[in-house]
Amino acid sequence: MLIIIVIGLAGSFGWWELMYKVKKNELNDLRTEREKTESELNAILAMKPQLSRLRKEVAEMEKELDSLRSIFPDQKEIPKLIKEITRISYTSGIKTLKFNPLPDVEREFYIENNYQLSVMGFYHDLAHYFAHLANIPLLINVLNVSLSAERSSSESTGNSSEEGAGEPSQPRMIIKADFTITTFSSKR
Repeated sequence: MLIIIVIGLAGSFGWWELMYKVKKNELNDLRTEREKTESELNAILAMKPQLSRLRKEVAEMEKELDSLRSIFPDQKEIPKLIKEITRISYTSGIKTLKFNPLPDVEREFYIENNYQLSVMGFYHDLAHYFAHLANIPLLINVLNVSLSAERSSSESTGNSSEEGAGEPSQPRMIIKADFTITTFSSKR
């Protein structure tokens, strides 16, 4: 009977020892994982006060990116450009005679989008046209400007009430400008 009790106690001790060590190892693994998770949580909690500042910075940077995209778009924007040039021509009193897209020139980091334009109008109107063209929200270079003039037969600058009664009016000069504009788009 003593042998059965000893064998039973030895078996119970062996089973308990085996189960205890397995559970103890599992407990140590869980403690290690908990410590790792707690350290990650502490790092996240330490950064939490910066979250609102970072969100504001991201919003400001997105606004700046949108602003830069309007100046330097991701792709060629011919309809927008035509609309702007038409608006500028109308407000300046200039007549657009020609708008021809030219082949694009691919550079290392960007693409040059070239267009040939011909416009016609009076001298000061043409100056206003170029001034407005310089101020559209798109990066534009005006190149190869060629001007030619001819006398206008239908309009004159003279107004008899403003000038002397006996002074003849002088015809105004119409200026024709041929030039190339270059816009830029990013290369993807």
